[in-house]
Amino acid sequence: MRAKRFCLKTASGLGQPVPVAMTRVLKLFLITILVAVSVVAAQRKTQAHESSPQYVDLAGWGRTNSFRVVWNSNGRDFMLTNRSWQLAFTVNSRQTEINGVKAWLSFPVVARGTNASIALLDIQKLIRPLLTPARNNPQRKVTLVALDPGHGGKDKGFETAGYQEKTHTLLLARRLQSLLESAGLKVLLTRSSDVFVELDERVALAKRRRADIFVSLHYNSAGNGGGDAKGVECYCLTPAGAKSTNTRPDDNATTKAVPGNNNDSRNVLLAYLIQKAMVTSLDVEDRGIRRARFLVLREAAMPAILIEGGFMSAPDERRRLVGLERRRDLAQAIADGILDYKRLVERQ
Repeated sequence: MRAKRFCLKTASGLGQPVPVAMTRVLKLFLITILVAVSVVAAQRKTQAHESSPQYVDLAGWGRTNSFRVVWNSNGRDFMLTNRSWQLAFTVNSRQTEINGVKAWLSFPVVARGTNASIALLDIQKLIRPLLTPARNNPQRKVTLVALDPGHGGKDKGFETAGYQEKTHTLLLARRLQSLLESAGLKVLLTRSSDVFVELDERVALAKRRRADIFVSLHYNSAGNGGGDAKGVECYCLTPAGAKSTNTRPDDNATTKAVPGNNNDSRNVLLAYLIQKAMVTSLDVEDRGIRRARFLVLREAAMPAILIEGGFMSAPDERRRLVGLERRRDLAQAIADGILDYKRLVERQ
């Protein structure tokens, strides 16, 4: 049977027979173009939402939550204070201090007339979880802690002057394990020797064993031009709709929700309590609570953080980090933070 044909009017007005199959190709082409245009429009809408978050007036929010606002004479720095909390901010900055502990906002505080405003996302995902910590169900106790000594085996981590990060994360994990077990907790190590374990297997192991929290242990290093960097920092998962702390403004990395975002409130609470314990008990620089989408944070089925316990790239700090005294003190600070978290989420 011969294929049916029909005529299209050309610019010259002459009719040209076109096979039905060709019309189907034209239709598919047009549909593809329409879908592509829709996707681009949706992406632009999402990017606009991410770059223009909803803001709330900090003074108004503060009054509602029993804070008073105190401005510095420089007109840029101000604090929200009450009997229990001091929240320090700077206009046009993402840095904040919460009861003396540094943290990074997802978006900068901005000036709106004579007042300052903060992104609603930062209220929801940083400030509120610390002011009113979540409570676990009475049956949900923190009993099993997954400790994740970074690197291992063929993955040496940072290496300098004969020191390898993988060795010292494992030594720290063993010391921390001893402290936690002495406090009555059970501990799961994602590696207990110098072996290589894939990142996804580390969080999968914690999930299979039903760990209650996941703590990844690392030491830091600075790239070119950052040789003087020092201090400790805690990473927790970036909230959906925001860029990570160290992400460049022009980076188009995804900001979609991932499994670990189910524990946003507990992630940041755990990070805050451990960061607070480290900077108050150790003579170290406070580099703050930061946000990242590391795989072990993205895929964790339980509250999870990643600790950078100091810079092995800084000679003075490295000498302390590899010593027994600093390892003991750092492990004690982390253990104190974990136990503080346990007490808070289990409170009645």
